[in-house]
Amino acid sequence: MFAENFWRHHSGMHYFNNDEMIKDVLGKIQINEGSYIADLGSGIGRFTIPIAKIVGDKGKVFAIDLSKESLMILKENAEKENLNNIEIIYGDISKKIPLNDKYIDIAFMANVFHDIIYEGNEMNVFNEIKRILKDNGKWIILEFKKTHGPPGPPFMMRISYEELSKMLSNNGFSVKYLGEIGKYHYLVEAKPII
Repeated sequence: MFAENFWRHHSGMHYFNNDEMIKDVLGKIQINEGSYIADLGSGIGRFTIPIAKIVGDKGKVFAIDLSKESLMILKENAEKENLNNIEIIYGDISKKIPLNDKYIDIAFMANVFHDIIYEGNEMNVFNEIKRILKDNGKWIILEFKKTHGPPGPPFMMRISYEELSKMLSNNGFSVKYLGEIGKYHYLVEAKPII
């Protein structure tokens, strides 16, 4: 509950106002035209909108979030951009991801996974990610570095790359470090080991 209240108070403050930073993330995750992407914890769509432009009319982005207010802003922004390939879904991804089995090419989480861990829901999310990903699918996780001070969540909620890598490896994922993103983040690719 603390994490939910913390981020509700800080809604929209995901620190992606820098277009170069967004380009850096999207350039490292190799999104193809026609892909099906799940933006899990999409917020107002800082990544949803640019991803939708990349996947084009043959692809689709499923933007799922627990904040109705954020999803309303995302809907307005998608309409302004004339994007018809975004499906906006209200839901709690820590319990069930409302998507079909083997449906998604990339599951994407930006500044979300630390909340899931803090609330103790990571095992459920591991299983759900494995369920929704296509056989060759990948899970991209962007997280705050484990450092003190803003921006981002309190230090006690952060997870280092080493901690995240170990957690993913111990739960049936291969892990690839994709690098630092700016001064505050790192990017990871995880694939279910079949």
